[in-house]
Amino acid sequence: MNPLNPIFALTVFSLAFGTAYLLNSKYKIVINNNRYETIDGIRGFLAISVFIHHATIWFHYLHTNSWEAPKSNLYNQLGQTSVSLFFMITSFLFVSKLLNEGTQTTNWKDFFIGRIFRLVPLYLVSIILLIFIVMICTHWKLNVSIIDFLKQLTHWGTFTMYDAPKINHCEFTNIINASVIWSLPYEWLFYFSLPLLYIIINRKKTSISFSIISLLFIVVFYRFHGILKPHIMSFIGGAIAPFLIKYKPKKINFNSVFLSITLLLSLGLILRYNSSDNILCKMFIIIAFNLIALGNNLFGLLKNTTLKFLGELSYSTYLLHGILIFCVMYFCVGLTDAKTLTATNYCLILIGITPLVVIISFLTYLFIEKPGMNYGKKLRIKNNTSNI
Repeated sequence: MNPLNPIFALTVFSLAFGTAYLLNSKYKIVINNNRYETIDGIRGFLAISVFIHHATIWFHYLHTNSWEAPKSNLYNQLGQTSVSLFFMITSFLFVSKLLNEGTQTTNWKDFFIGRIFRLVPLYLVSIILLIFIVMICTHWKLNVSIIDFLKQLTHWGTFTMYDAPKINHCEFTNIINASVIWSLPYEWLFYFSLPLLYIIINRKKTSISFSIISLLFIVVFYRFHGILKPHIMSFIGGAIAPFLIKYKPKKINFNSVFLSITLLLSLGLILRYNSSDNILCKMFIIIAFNLIALGNNLFGLLKNTTLKFLGELSYSTYLLHGILIFCVMYFCVGLTDAKTLTATNYCLILIGITPLVVIISFLTYLFIEKPGMNYGKKLRIKNNTSNI
């Protein structure tokens, strides 16, 4: 078996699905039925897809010492298209909330409390793990000044908003977590853009202070990161469906056989391109996403309970799968021996750790993500009560 063979991806998906099925049958996660179930279903695919994407990159890295995109359209799109769809999901969910507010006004303090306690707890755990591994790799010897070391930790502790430097001159710093954190600053960019989007969409005033913060954040982000058009296109693409849902002139069955086939064709056409940044490729991704967001469940597949279970674990899977791959290759196999692995043996190792990815994601969701969300909810309730 070769890590670029479609059978490898199918095997990993199947094993992840089977593990999630067993976990969900014994330890069910309560999923809000008021949410968009097709969105929850597609999220179940995405994080596992990113895991497979990085598994193929790792094999190439071991043999060339170069961390670069897979040559296969399929395996590259499993990563790039998945992140693009994650951006679209974010845009869809929060633009939908803005459109459906009616006469209410957004409490931005509550909103950011919710986002902080949704994203930060697990993120900090992943960064602590990364720092711990870095120190092991550098033999617990400080190779930079204490000031530089603290600066490096600050960069990583704040979602690498400004920079993602090597910690303690460790060459593996960005590889330990498979460089997945690059997408999170764009998530925060979108969140901080919402007060301004609120004014544009609802044509109503909102908090002046949060509007100013919003504008400043966008300016500072542009100064440090620039604005990559393909990612902005993803957010714009995800915002189409909320307007169609709210303002469509007549009822349309987006779950029809014709549109289901259209969705499949769009997904298939994505594979004609090696990069999701290609404008035509991005259009096919946008078409596919909006059909899903508008309710197409792909012949019932996206309504599957196990997929929705995997969707709940997607943030943990996204942040932690790279760390698990690194630990297995560095501490268990050893990088020197890993470089000599045959393609088949490498695939077997990655297939073997697939259940661990799902199980660890389940545990971190249960004991880190969920408590964080619950605590954020309590803070918002307390904040609203104190204002009465």
